[in-house]
Amino acid sequence: MAGPFVILGGGPCGLAAAWHLARRGARPIVLEREDLVGGLCATHERSGWRFDLGGHRFVSGDVELSRWIEGLLGSELLERERRSVVLHEGRCFRYPLEAMDLVRNLGLRENAEAMLGYARARVVRGRGATRGTELRDATSFEDWVVARFGRPLYARFFGPYTEKLWGIPASRISADWAAERISLLDLKDVALRLAGLRRTPTRTYARRYLYPRLGMGQLYAIVAEDIVRRGGVVRTGVRVVGLECEARRATAVRIETERGAERIPVGELLSTVPLPDLVRMLRPELPGDLDRATAALRFRALTFVNLMLAREDFSENTWMYVASGALRTSRIQEPKRRSPSMAPPGRTSLMLEMPCDLGDDTWRAAPGDLRERGVRELGALGFEVNDVLDAFCVRVPHGYPVYHRGYDRDRRALLGEVERFSNVRTAGRQGLFRYVFMDAAMRMGIRAAEQMLDGQRDGKAIDAIGRSSRLVETTALTA
Repeated sequence: MAGPFVILGGGPCGLAAAWHLARRGARPIVLEREDLVGGLCATHERSGWRFDLGGHRFVSGDVELSRWIEGLLGSELLERERRSVVLHEGRCFRYPLEAMDLVRNLGLRENAEAMLGYARARVVRGRGATRGTELRDATSFEDWVVARFGRPLYARFFGPYTEKLWGIPASRISADWAAERISLLDLKDVALRLAGLRRTPTRTYARRYLYPRLGMGQLYAIVAEDIVRRGGVVRTGVRVVGLECEARRATAVRIETERGAERIPVGELLSTVPLPDLVRMLRPELPGDLDRATAALRFRALTFVNLMLAREDFSENTWMYVASGALRTSRIQEPKRRSPSMAPPGRTSLMLEMPCDLGDDTWRAAPGDLRERGVRELGALGFEVNDVLDAFCVRVPHGYPVYHRGYDRDRRALLGEVERFSNVRTAGRQGLFRYVFMDAAMRMGIRAAEQMLDGQRDGKAIDAIGRSSRLVETTALTA
């Protein structure tokens, strides 16, 4: 058995890989930058209130993976049902969007405008077809949505939220994002469903899911404990500052801790850190084309404003999307709706998710200012919140990979560079620059661990995981 087995990142992918290695008798070394394991699935606790980093749920068609999770958590694993809505101009839409609810909420005038806009888009589509340009050739999110739903619905509904979430104009976002996330085909699909002429199901959204009693981070804390019990090492608060390479192999990882600098030898390496960061560590002096591709792949940062409330309940919804582009908040979540243990008895909480960029005014804002902003935005949405007992903020620098137009070309260029190093693999959301869900990230980690044990490498097999799932979940208002 080769070694040492080193894993960069203690999130779902990295910990699943380490667990699989430890189960097979290896002694993996996990290096995690944060003080908590779990990555984007960590849970922060303050005085009996618990907050995840986002709206995580465990849903998977992988029976073996599900059994493993159930075995680890036992009675600590709850079965819950999701209830979600979209808040838009004083109205509340069901989410995922439903044809009848959409038409009823928009009203007569807006429906007429939407249908006229769709008719115009159909004319443009027809002209494109005569020139040999089909609808499938749309390259931007804006093109994709306007062609299928018309300009009025795009301008009122899809566009503002999408640009708030990603921080760039929708004309610069790849159509891949829309094709993956929007369940209805187009406005004609809505009309046929209303008339009862189309009954085939849209993409499947899982309403029931599994959730640890003390937050999603509880799962990964238990996984980390099991890795250590089996002889592995999980180190938190460790900053990876570089890689040493020789003859197209990574030979060591350089880290910094509170105790100073260290060097950890590498036999086989799995990275779940952001793909651009990995490439720059593997090859600090990049040629022009790779340097450009590395700079082009960027992540949307997130600021979570966590409010602890004196009341027992806030709403019946697990989360609420905020469609308005005028408000910073993109999603409101009430953790207690997932588990009663996420707040003390007789209390509840809210988590406001604010997309941002590193260094912008949201990222740099003081916690007190963000608390005041969050309360003001709740008021603008019609919620009176005057019972905040306490609040704190958590910031995530690498939240969502931004699917800019041409992102896949840039992504594949960087993956090709990783492939030059015979003992290096990359996986997970940040590692592959793909918006993958938790169960897919864990399966990627297990597949990577199998390759590490065998001394093999097949990046395409890892990258293929999660591309054909029938279950669709998303934090974006694109359904």
